[in-house]
Amino acid sequence: MRRTSLEQRYPLKAVPMSDQHDLQCEQVPESMRLAATAIALLLSTAAAYAFVSLPVFAHALQGYFGIGEGRLGFLLSSGAIGSLFSLLLVGPATDRLGPRRMLRLCLAGTGLAFIVAGAVRNLIGFQAGLALAGFFGAAQAVSLPTFLICLYPTYRRRMLTIGLISLAVPGIIFPIVAERLLMAAHAGVLSLATALHVPFLIGGAILVVGQFALSLARRAGEEAEANGERPRFTLRSVLSVPALLIIFMATLHAGSDNAIYGWLPKFLESTWKTLPIGTGLMLGLYSAGYAISRLGLASLPEGWGQRLFLVLPGPIGGLLLITAIWLGGPLEVALAYPLAALFISLEYPTLLAEIRETSPARFSAIYGASIWTTSLMTILNVNLIGQIGERTGDLRVGLTMAALGFIAFGAIAFFTGLGRAAGVREPSAELPPGLGGD
Repeated sequence: MRRTSLEQRYPLKAVPMSDQHDLQCEQVPESMRLAATAIALLLSTAAAYAFVSLPVFAHALQGYFGIGEGRLGFLLSSGAIGSLFSLLLVGPATDRLGPRRMLRLCLAGTGLAFIVAGAVRNLIGFQAGLALAGFFGAAQAVSLPTFLICLYPTYRRRMLTIGLISLAVPGIIFPIVAERLLMAAHAGVLSLATALHVPFLIGGAILVVGQFALSLARRAGEEAEANGERPRFTLRSVLSVPALLIIFMATLHAGSDNAIYGWLPKFLESTWKTLPIGTGLMLGLYSAGYAISRLGLASLPEGWGQRLFLVLPGPIGGLLLITAIWLGGPLEVALAYPLAALFISLEYPTLLAEIRETSPARFSAIYGASIWTTSLMTILNVNLIGQIGERTGDLRVGLTMAALGFIAFGAIAFFTGLGRAAGVREPSAELPPGLGGD
């Protein structure tokens, strides 16, 4: 019997390109679109500092704050905890403010949070700054691709991929910077407090001041006034079966990814005294793998290889990680992680391209819901790995559980037929009761 996709079993009505509910953004000169894109990507790069560099400090943070692995897991998940609250609001807020104003608000808020983390030098204050950065940073992660799609509405997957690449670039640079700062602290050139807190103050100032530059491109990334009443956010946007599948799979992928990223440096430093490749360099290579892979994806024709990139990369990357963690030494683990990134990085933007919502608010609602559940899964995974490590003295079990998420992603995509149809569109009355219809 031929297997059918969820979209085929529960048909969804496609919205015609001429429909009044299409995404209609202000038309601006190409030079203004390019300038707005460059400014948004540069500021988003700075906004990622906290969460790409903090794992490098993980081992040192235990001594600095005098905490165990269980409490360290809670500290590492602070940003995810903060994001749980903002992601409940990002869809309606984007609907009200528009993509550009929403992005500016998020960048300014992240900057203020960085200043708190840099200025308050105790555990509670530092964690509060991280949680506040997570609050605005998660909403910014939703508003950035929404803003880019509004600038270039015909290049959805490409804009999603470019937005995600902007998160990979700081992941290449900042972990290496953090490693150098930590080495300077160990050598006595800097105090650990200076190495940890001062970059937050600098980044915060850049974000608070820099977000004003987006106001210069006043109409770029703004939704045009529709002739009729513009559709508002409704729960139907996230309660259709295909939308829920995308949210679940995004949670599976990103929750596993975040947990491994947060704990693998600590695993290396606590398992081996001498590391042939430093943890900062390893994270930089990992992010470089993400950037290279996603640049390749962005260069492909829109929609090409959609199903292939959903099914195969996760199992390949997951098996590489599990094999290295259990059978390899420090060099094998440090090399396997960036190699796995070349594969697993293809899953997420390809999955998000399945969202074919035509309104920025609806796209933000589904994307925001996926990041909300991802944040919840990240909190659970990061804290669970910490608790397992504290009780057993071995982080491999928790890391393996996280890596299995990539394998499960590919298996689910294969058996559900995801990627065969056009994607998630606006739910219609054709949906069975209880599956997103009225």
